[in-house]
Amino acid sequence: MKKLSKYLKTVILLLVLIVITGLPAAFPRFCDWYTDHIYGILCDAISHITGLFPFALGEIIMFLGAFLLVAGIVILLLLIFLRKKPRYRKFVKVYFQSFSIALLIVVLIYMPMWFVPFCGTVLGQGNPELRTSFTYEEISDLLWYCVENGNAAAEEIAIAEDGSVAFHSIEENRVLITKAMQELGAEFPRLKGYYPPVKEAICSDILERMGIGGYNYPYTCEPTHNRYISPMWQPMLDAHEYSHHKGYYKENEANLLSALALSRSEDPYLRLIAFVEMYNYLHQDYLETMDRVLDQKIAAGEVSGWPEELKTREDIERRVQIYYEVFGEEPEFSERVWQIYQAGDEIEQAIYDADPHPIDDMPAVDEAISETADTGWKVQGDILQENSYDGVTLLLLQYFYK
Repeated sequence: MKKLSKYLKTVILLLVLIVITGLPAAFPRFCDWYTDHIYGILCDAISHITGLFPFALGEIIMFLGAFLLVAGIVILLLLIFLRKKPRYRKFVKVYFQSFSIALLIVVLIYMPMWFVPFCGTVLGQGNPELRTSFTYEEISDLLWYCVENGNAAAEEIAIAEDGSVAFHSIEENRVLITKAMQELGAEFPRLKGYYPPVKEAICSDILERMGIGGYNYPYTCEPTHNRYISPMWQPMLDAHEYSHHKGYYKENEANLLSALALSRSEDPYLRLIAFVEMYNYLHQDYLETMDRVLDQKIAAGEVSGWPEELKTREDIERRVQIYYEVFGEEPEFSERVWQIYQAGDEIEQAIYDADPHPIDDMPAVDEAISETADTGWKVQGDILQENSYDGVTLLLLQYFYK
């Protein structure tokens, strides 16, 4: 019987290790235990090292992988013409063997550093029996809570006569965000410990076109954000990536934790950002619940004069009047809140305009990026399902109405 080569032995060993490290995915409660007691130690150790680099080491590795993949395609094409040269055939063999082993190693690292934590229960709480339906009054009260606290925070923020706002620097925000996340660690223990700096993505121009604010490299434990980001969005985004960094890899749980942490901060900027974020998630459910309540009242005869069709301006005005009669004033943020956000948007636009964007002159590339983004967002939604961004509202309601 022919002995296995060293390459095949290595491949088999890596495949076995990948399967073994992936087995815990079948046991969500074990994944929770692993994330609570082991993942954090590994993550802190790695991020202490990678945090020393001023750039995202994971991004460099990603670029290198993309380059090697493209190079592999070129090498295969050249093989058509150089297939009779033994030395070149040997080079091709070694190249693809090395590439496949490197790919398997990356997958192996992903298993304990992303896949196992991801397969745990939501918030690591073991899927307790929680409410899944909430009344209009409960949603409305929570919206008013967000509006009142957001407006109060905005009053603490100075706006210059020219409309500009003195926002914190990224480093100042890091200190404030880290403190807020660690304090929430009293309730969610994974959030305790070390937080590395969130690094600026080299490929920010591509991320901007894909609608991606940031991401976390599990194999280097580096949170990263898009360069083109408003100072009124950056703290929430960084807190979101920090939640992933600490093992909360589902999008709904990361958004919940980032909003909760910032909403309790002593800093008015962070509180304002958090309450606007929570409001944005709740508002759609609020409108849908209003419609259901109104339909029930119309069916029960409690509301009269409801125009079924909008044929005249009077019909529209009558509908609006009925909404106010039934629901009263809608919770809305003050004009001051939107002045602060506008000041942040102007800074983001100024940063974007100051940089060259060669992709603007490459419509085919720009279109390919957009199509890739659409596919990526759809795949993410299919994988996450109820744990996607759409699931944040339910977690918020469950948290505040325990």
